[in-house]
Amino acid sequence: MVKSRGLREAKRKIGDLEKIIFQMLRRKKKVRVFESGCGYWRVMVELKKRFGDRIDIVGMNLKPSHGDKKKMISFALKEGIINKNEVKDIKSIKIVFGDAGNRLPFKTGSIDLVYSQVSSYLYKDKMHFLEEVARVLSKEGIARITPFTYARGLPKELLPLLKIYDNGKCMSFERFIKKFKNIKIKKIPSKNEVIEVKKGKLNFGLRLESSINVNNLNKEWFGIQSIYSVKK
Repeated sequence: MVKSRGLREAKRKIGDLEKIIFQMLRRKKKVRVFESGCGYWRVMVELKKRFGDRIDIVGMNLKPSHGDKKKMISFALKEGIINKNEVKDIKSIKIVFGDAGNRLPFKTGSIDLVYSQVSSYLYKDKMHFLEEVARVLSKEGIARITPFTYARGLPKELLPLLKIYDNGKCMSFERFIKKFKNIKIKKIPSKNEVIEVKKGKLNFGLRLESSINVNNLNKEWFGIQSIYSVKK
């Protein structure tokens, strides 16, 4: 179940979040953390239990039915992640709702760590999401995001879920981002690849031409194919 993935799964998919936070805490008293597509909050709850008041943590889901505070507490108790005496300790976790591919509801330079574990393939405007991530990151902030290629069972004509066209030629995401210094594809110890973003203005100069929610084509398919053109 995607909504129940915890720190162990996150470490395999996007790297060691605990290690990143520990390193940041050497330089500052408190670290502000944001999870995009937080589901039932398992990673956030485990991080809050680990670091307590040394982190402020905010999660974002598209809508409350995807996971709100009530669902989070109920899930965490049921799964044994917390006990009843620990409920009060995790109530400081914040949740916001909206389309992460539109605009992130944070001030520029206000977030130290952004992570997203298998949710960005569901965003309509994936490239603008990355631009927003770069905007909200603090001076020494970092983001770890699973690649947009995650989409099991889709026919090849719908892949990849992100296409960039320049003068009629389709360019891969990996090739396109090479000219931007603060974003790259990084291989982590698990040998998985992640999108890593650091502070710095990102303006890809792209226009979102079309998007297809593949779930509308087949109820067993999930993801949104985003098609961009390079602005002239």
